[in-house]
Amino acid sequence: MLKKIIEKIPAHIKFLIKLYLLNLLLFFVMRFIFYFVNRSSDVGTVSFLEKAMAFKMGVEFDSAVFCWIAFLPTFIFSISHFLKHKFKSIYVLGFYSFLILELIYFFVCAANIPYFQQFGNHLNKNALLWNDDPGFVAGMIFGNFSYWGYLLLYFFIVFVFIKATNRFYKKFKEQIPNEQTEKVIYTALIFIIFSGLIIIGARGRTSDRSEIHEGLAIVSQNAFINQVAINPNFTFWKTIFYSKNKKPYKVPKNINEQLAFTRNYLGIKTPFEPNIERAIKDSLHKKYNFVIVVMESMSVFKMGYYNGKKLTPNLDKLIGQSVFFSNFFSSGIHTFNGLFSTTTGFPSILAEKSMMGYVKKPFRGIGPLLSEQGYENYFYITHDPHFDNMEGFFKFNKFEHAISQYDFNFSQAESSLGVPDHLLFDKLIEVTNARKSDKPFLSVLMTASDHGPWKVPQDISFKPNGENEQDNCTLYADWAIGRFIEMAKKQSWFDNTVFMFLGDHGLSMGHTYEMPLSYNHVPFVIYQPNLFKADTISSPAYQPDVPATVMGIIGATYTNSTFGINILKEKHPFVVFSADDKIGCVDDNGFYYYKTLNNEQRYLRKYKNLDPVNYVETMKSISDSMEKNMMMIYESANYLIRKEHFLYE
Repeated sequence: MLKKIIEKIPAHIKFLIKLYLLNLLLFFVMRFIFYFVNRSSDVGTVSFLEKAMAFKMGVEFDSAVFCWIAFLPTFIFSISHFLKHKFKSIYVLGFYSFLILELIYFFVCAANIPYFQQFGNHLNKNALLWNDDPGFVAGMIFGNFSYWGYLLLYFFIVFVFIKATNRFYKKFKEQIPNEQTEKVIYTALIFIIFSGLIIIGARGRTSDRSEIHEGLAIVSQNAFINQVAINPNFTFWKTIFYSKNKKPYKVPKNINEQLAFTRNYLGIKTPFEPNIERAIKDSLHKKYNFVIVVMESMSVFKMGYYNGKKLTPNLDKLIGQSVFFSNFFSSGIHTFNGLFSTTTGFPSILAEKSMMGYVKKPFRGIGPLLSEQGYENYFYITHDPHFDNMEGFFKFNKFEHAISQYDFNFSQAESSLGVPDHLLFDKLIEVTNARKSDKPFLSVLMTASDHGPWKVPQDISFKPNGENEQDNCTLYADWAIGRFIEMAKKQSWFDNTVFMFLGDHGLSMGHTYEMPLSYNHVPFVIYQPNLFKADTISSPAYQPDVPATVMGIIGATYTNSTFGINILKEKHPFVVFSADDKIGCVDDNGFYYYKTLNNEQRYLRKYKNLDPVNYVETMKSISDSMEKNMMMIYESANYLIRKEHFLYE
């Protein structure tokens, strides 16, 4: 049976499969050489399993890279096959186009080995910075004898590849005349199936929520091991196309002025240095546990602000027993913005996918800071952990454990967003109770139920009575929070645990300004009745304040490198946030300044009562001052991220 199936597979597909396997072998050889040439001094401390995982992930990246260039020959070969081999010269076109692309790919891999040795990064668009003086570059490269070895490696790989490929191609041409003519339907079906496999291979994943990306290579907390899996063609071509319609970042001429302003904004009194590091000294040293619940789409609009509906009775009850920050803002309008800023202490840069792009070096955010204090860190998500590189980013930033859809019963999933919120909270209690470590813990949870597709679980006692499904999901998410707190109170670790609840971002309700406040104005609640008295703090605060506030609660002595402060003891004069192509800030006088970057329009509002008047000209001194201050903070964050963390800069 199997033999008959194999015999029916068209010759061109068998040929491409052979090329695929040959590619995997040669890419593996080059990765093996890359590993031994560039391995870091601490690689000996990495377990064999993590190294093996890096090479395993390497196969997935190599497979995706192969499929990128397999599109053209697959299409060309399939046309010729469909026409019953009447135009055999088409095969020659497909073969040589594939051959040329492969030679380029292998050259990128060979050149990447010394490039990584020199710059500590995989080959990327920056390698083309000197394309206006290729003679100088050629002299620099070939003047160094050590680089000749990699050129010889390239010629060796090319020799093996061409020799083997010609052999496969010769056999392929011999098979064509003897190939049986199949029905058109069968031929079309084969083409559809194989093309589908090529597309899936190019995406690297079957998940409908994410495709292959650099974050999947993060299998270790060792930075070098995480680079082993990545095929340099992936970074090289991606960075070229990534920056195709984007202006390259240039360090502002007044960057030191901007950093000096930011240091003053953060209360740094020491002599100027081009960073925002400051020593925080305390003597409390209380090892409280922390549960930080990042609530999907939880805008204060849903709590009755800005004339919104009141859909959060449980959260409102909790606020009555907590410290509540009534003027707290999300860094952006996407989940990746919220998770990034809440855990790293850095503002988000517009619509950049921070958790996918900022993986060159870990941030000294809440994960590393608490890890240094002896904490065990957990991240919980209801769905695919690789979406937006969540698991990879958190693992890279010192979260040892990631609990995701793979830790739940698949039958309990309501949609592609995975299981409903109350099961996520149940899982946290289950995992926490099963811990054998006596270390304090940090658990960061990302809920998902208050997001489309709007689905409320049917197998629960709570039956929401909202006006529509979206309202019902908010009511359900609020119910799940109330249920979680009541269950947490019964656990042995409750009295020593600080609970924090905040929105990842809000929701645009289309009624508040060109940059809707309902999208960035979110609640922030700190709850532990044995530690905090109920209070409302109205001074402006934002997500980057979370790490410093956590460190302040435990009274740690540490170096704060974030854009946040301990908002239980300190205040900001204003805070900055963004919404894709818009930047805004609110100050402690009730002003909201923002501008839209696509048309450079500026606005100044008195936001607390949704005043519709634009005061940008009539209060020009205030609007100009707020813009200058806002951009000082934004540009400082942009500079420090690109200097230390952005993989593509």
